[in-house]
Amino acid sequence: MTLITAERLKALSPTILATRATDYAPALDGVLATADLNTSLRVSHFMAQLAYESAGFRALVESLNYQAATLVKVFPNRVKTLAQAQQLVAQGPAAIANAIYGNRADLGNTQPGDGYAFIGRGFIMITGRANYTRYATLIGQSLVQQPQLLQEALYAAQAAAAFWKATNINAKADLDDVAGVTRLVNGGETGLAGREALLKTAKTIWPPSLFASPPPPTTPAPTPTTSSPAQNSAFVSRYFSLDALTFSDTASRLHIDNTPPSGVVTALQDMAGRLDQVCDLLAKPVLLVSAYRCPELNTAMGGKPTSSHVSGRAVDFICRGFGTPQQVCQKIVAAGIKFDQLIQEGEWVHISFDPQMRNQILTANYANGTTSYTHGL
Repeated sequence: MTLITAERLKALSPTILATRATDYAPALDGVLATADLNTSLRVSHFMAQLAYESAGFRALVESLNYQAATLVKVFPNRVKTLAQAQQLVAQGPAAIANAIYGNRADLGNTQPGDGYAFIGRGFIMITGRANYTRYATLIGQSLVQQPQLLQEALYAAQAAAAFWKATNINAKADLDDVAGVTRLVNGGETGLAGREALLKTAKTIWPPSLFASPPPPTTPAPTPTTSSPAQNSAFVSRYFSLDALTFSDTASRLHIDNTPPSGVVTALQDMAGRLDQVCDLLAKPVLLVSAYRCPELNTAMGGKPTSSHVSGRAVDFICRGFGTPQQVCQKIVAAGIKFDQLIQEGEWVHISFDPQMRNQILTANYANGTTSYTHGL
């Protein structure tokens, strides 16, 4: 049964161009099964969020048609004067993108031209080399070498579904928790009223009657005590599921079973609760780079045997919407959040919550293929 049609996209977003509706509908319909989008609530939440994130399915690539005054207002840390903004506008989109996104470790944009090469694309506007690399693995496409693939409806839909599944958003959709879904998609509750309005419309377009045998809504999962596959889809804090905390591109590529034992699950739950505080502080989407690593995975990634990742008490992350890893670390320190180690790792932030809670602050330094650490930021 076809659930996403051009007519239904038009009903959800009346401003969508007919040609785009015709192009987007089969691509989106084709990925529903891959993300277990098989109930009225799941499909309605998915489509409402995509409609909001893509500004009504307006386009699959970020617009860089800024006026000079807008550039200064939106990107004050990157474009500091009106004269600079006017010069960038005169030079064109590539200059604008490289100014606002280039040389940003939080996005993984470390090479010349990365800012323009990895501008926002897709239904969820994936931005930055680091995110293109992650989604290249998730959907099996060479997005780093061919970033324009995300401007094609097929791959944009695949990336959106992969994000939805990897983040386990269905668990919140099953509870009809639009605020919870929004926090996972957006990192906060930006545009919640608009998303709620779109969801209300989506529910009339994809009512339960369209679905032959929808499963009953899930209830909040109990505190995990084992590491069964079913538990890995359960949320262990407001923002994080075990799937998110145990997912690893390296483990998938090397076919390593990264399922945590029961004792580590308890530690992961404690860490996730503490990491929720960081998310609330930053109020922007947090992308996990690496959390739990089983001993085999830790060895494959070059970690020390004593790494807190192995015990489920450490996580590496980036928060591109807030700022650089150094700015993120400074914010965490200023807020007085308790931790064992906080390390500015160059491209990401490492934070651990070992019971000793030393509040140790370090900066990683890379030279001649080796890494050293200095105290402070």
